[in-house]
Amino acid sequence: MFERKEIDKSIFYFFLLLVIQILIFSNGCFFPSNEGFAPLNPSHVVFWDRQTAESAVFIKAKANEFNERYPGLPIKVEKAGGYAEIFRKVSASIQAQKLPALSVSYESMTSEYIPTGAVVPMDEYLNSPEIGISEEDFADFFPAVITANRYADFGNKLYSFPLAKSVLVLYYNRDVLMESGISGVPITWDDFYQHLQKVKMKTGKKGFAISIDCSTVSAMIYSFGGEIVKGRETLFNSPETVRVFSFLQRLIKEDLAYVITPGTFDDQIAFAKGEIAYMIRSSSLRIALELLEKERTFHWGIAPLPYATGFRPVTVLFGPNITIFKTTPEQQKRAWLFVRFMTSKENVVNWAIETGYIPIRRSSAENPKLQRFWKEKPYAKVPFECLQFARPEPNLSGWQQVRDMVESAELEVLTLMDTPENVCKKLEKKANAILHLP
Repeated sequence: MFERKEIDKSIFYFFLLLVIQILIFSNGCFFPSNEGFAPLNPSHVVFWDRQTAESAVFIKAKANEFNERYPGLPIKVEKAGGYAEIFRKVSASIQAQKLPALSVSYESMTSEYIPTGAVVPMDEYLNSPEIGISEEDFADFFPAVITANRYADFGNKLYSFPLAKSVLVLYYNRDVLMESGISGVPITWDDFYQHLQKVKMKTGKKGFAISIDCSTVSAMIYSFGGEIVKGRETLFNSPETVRVFSFLQRLIKEDLAYVITPGTFDDQIAFAKGEIAYMIRSSSLRIALELLEKERTFHWGIAPLPYATGFRPVTVLFGPNITIFKTTPEQQKRAWLFVRFMTSKENVVNWAIETGYIPIRRSSAENPKLQRFWKEKPYAKVPFECLQFARPEPNLSGWQQVRDMVESAELEVLTLMDTPENVCKKLEKKANAILHLP
């Protein structure tokens, strides 16, 4: 249900990632070659997952259904901790040459696994006449969710497959907007700014709680007409990035917004209490808000992310994928069949209804079950509509370290430690140095 705020915030993770990169590319070839990997469990296809609550129940139920419908090596779902812990465990397993058959992973995690030779590109399975996905069926997936899983650094191959996708959206508290005399949602960032001014003037409240998050910064850069990378060069010192940081800093200076404690969901609590009008979060937060709605009465909705005047709507795509590892031909085949099963038309619809993630197939919109669900909860359809203009973040090797740098830069801007212009110059220089590591 929650996204990646719990990922990779520790100093330990940073140095672990750095050590792994050094070992991978060192002359000593610490990691094994493409040969020699073995499964953790020869009698089961082990799937390392991190889902909790509704997501965990759904995945385990689907694994049981798959095992019953398709006899063979059974899928065994194991909760392996949060994403940071999964990254550590997979890295240790690569070193030990004993791997799970498949695991959830973000693109930034998979891009670190690929150079070890432990990851299976799925193109061969995808195009197989016997067990593949037809061209027509494959075209049913939204382009952005596939693009995110092709890695330009590694031949543009499909080294992971979309699973639990979401988009960045704007959540709005109807009660606060009504109290402020605001009748609609903001379309542009200019509208958003004017709304926060009205909220402040009418209620005295700071209308927006800011969560420090690289994905939000990425989406805002896109929404101001900017780009994030060109090749392996970042573009953080661009006019668009400066505009984004300047806009955020202005909200702080004018007392229209405040920063929540990094890594928390304090904005969610403030939102439910009617202390703020807006928050920007993953669309997968829907389930959490519905649970809060049962505890207290408040009215809310979901809108697309605002964009700069003169540009088009855009948002950022995120959420974990599935990566298949080199174990045995039989385990790899079973892992792929499970991936195909999980992303079938029927399952992506049920997954979306029960967990808050988005159906990643175009045809989902025609599903009667989903149409009934959207009629009951119209706000739940908004993230699906946003997939039409969603863009993935970079999946370059080393990007996780860059993410941490972006968040540090954002915090520097929001705490008024430096000007957006200086912060952007420093950020671009440091980020490029990471991406240029051998």
